[in-house]
Amino acid sequence: MRGRTFRTRLSLRVGIWLAAGLWSGVLGLLVIVPGAERPTILSAAGFVSFFLAFGFVHARTWIAVTAEGIVASTPFRLVAVAFADIERIVVQDGLAGRLYALKTRRGPVRFTSQLARHRELFELLLERSGLARV
Repeated sequence: MRGRTFRTRLSLRVGIWLAAGLWSGVLGLLVIVPGAERPTILSAAGFVSFFLAFGFVHARTWIAVTAEGIVASTPFRLVAVAFADIERIVVQDGLAGRLYALKTRRGPVRFTSQLARHRELFELLLERSGLARV
């Protein structure tokens, strides 16, 4: 099997980076415009920080499927899990989308419907791990 990598939707990543750029521009203008108040400048800096942080999160979040298993990456964790080590997959629908929680022998792995082709990834995990829908 040829490996595949599932990442956060491109439109979401681009939107976050555009928002970071927009707020960086606003912050730059506020710094040079006379009369801009300190709380306003700090608010713009907060928005820049927020969008940069989430841009980093989404840039580092991916799941690669290989012939042996998966490699899941988050901003602070990289874990490889063999298909045989996946014990259960729980799917929960909520207001923010769908959450997929994998219970594995290597610890939990989670991903959401913010990943592009998340349904395809779910079906592939079911098939390759030998699990059945409940």
